[in-house]
Amino acid sequence: MNWKKGIGIVIAIAIIAFIFYSVVNSNTEEEAITVQTAKVSQETIKETLSTTGIIESTQTQAIFGQGLIQDVPVSVGDAIEEGDNLISYSDGTNRTADFNGTVTIVNAKNGQIDLSSQNGEPAVAIADLNDLQVTINLSKSDAALIEEGQVALLMTGDNSFNGTVSHIDPTASTVTSPTSTSMVLKSIVSFDTPPEDLFVGFDIDVDVTTNTAENVLAIPIEALLYDEDNKPYVYVVENEKAITTPIESGIQSATHVEVTDGLTLDDTIILSPDDTISDGTMVTSE
Repeated sequence: MNWKKGIGIVIAIAIIAFIFYSVVNSNTEEEAITVQTAKVSQETIKETLSTTGIIESTQTQAIFGQGLIQDVPVSVGDAIEEGDNLISYSDGTNRTADFNGTVTIVNAKNGQIDLSSQNGEPAVAIADLNDLQVTINLSKSDAALIEEGQVALLMTGDNSFNGTVSHIDPTASTVTSPTSTSMVLKSIVSFDTPPEDLFVGFDIDVDVTTNTAENVLAIPIEALLYDEDNKPYVYVVENEKAITTPIESGIQSATHVEVTDGLTLDDTIILSPDDTISDGTMVTSE
């Protein structure tokens, strides 16, 4: 009987130890993960289309002639006025400037035959370099977002300029590169104020505001996640726990996303959650 009594004691001790272990572990709090958080706020969100355009003159004149050139009284860089003579031919024909501007191209020389009409290069060209605009080429998807009158921000280096979409071509045109051919819709962005220190022919970054939502609930874009069904959600912090919260999103800017359903003002959300965060994870804010 003594060995049976010994076995019973061992079993009893094991049961007590198991119960003690379970109780201790059940009372041990999960170690909280430190996270960065933000509050749901009220913002004005601007959705933009970012592209690159080419700085051009609003007025240009290219002269294509034929015959023996008698006189070319201008040089590249000359400032000219409307009506000034740009090129003369031996038959007495004179070609004059249509507006005040600057001579940008001179391919003609005295005593030579003007072949500009055959080779496609103007004999003389002028441009109004004091009145500039930016031309952008829109893809099929981008063209659906652009309307005349939309505001734009034009940026180059440390300089930025306000602009407005002033023209959209009625039809698309073909653009050919060394590697491909594509259809684009040409659009013009005008400067609201004449810019300084810009040069025709250079590129410039263009952000066109395509949509605006004023005073809406918004979250930082780094809080937004998508599930396997591509539906948006965030982690809301409640009682020091990360709670998976599905949301409905609207437009977004480079920094914020509009929230149309699922959150309320001043809800605390987790920023840039990684794989260590899941529904119910204990968290603490930095």
